[in-house]
Amino acid sequence: MATTNRQKFATGNVVVQRLINRFHHQISNLVAELQPQNILEVGCGEGFLLDVLHRRLPEVPILGLDNSQDALSDGHRLFPDLPLEFGDIYHLVQPDRSWDVVVASEVLEHLDRPNEALAELHRVAQRYVVLSVPWEPWFQLGSLARGKHLQRWGNHPEHLNRWNPVTFRRLVSQRLVVERMSTQSSFPWMIVVARV
Repeated sequence: MATTNRQKFATGNVVVQRLINRFHHQISNLVAELQPQNILEVGCGEGFLLDVLHRRLPEVPILGLDNSQDALSDGHRLFPDLPLEFGDIYHLVQPDRSWDVVVASEVLEHLDRPNEALAELHRVAQRYVVLSVPWEPWFQLGSLARGKHLQRWGNHPEHLNRWNPVTFRRLVSQRLVVERMSTQSSFPWMIVVARV
């Protein structure tokens, strides 16, 4: 069975596809500007974003980690050339400062302990952490407008956390130095580039 992440990428909704493509273009631009020596994506799911990053920066070593064996199995079929492995965002096996740029896209909203996850991302990052989460309430309202998750007023059942630009910057700033926040060009997601 396809994960909810895979279902999002398989949608036939042209507007949603354009938003996802624009979002991936924006996050890959931001990562490329950092001139990474290597990239770790934590919570990579099937590897959709990691594939975009790899195509954009083909010479840069990459690794994708996820805690869903279903997503990883799917990812190995979809992107057989991508290195995808099991990993727990709360207990990463990577050494301190071992990855130049660490990415966690659409992950923190799913976690019951986002502060602990940020601490681990900070620990393994050498220079930068790039994060993205839904921009609320716009993301929820967009789901509601599309008739999704009506019993939850548009809030995705797997989303435990809801942030806006102010509250997300406040969360990230507890661990990292926020250098840049993208909202308009990545709507309805927010992207933060934060320095270790």
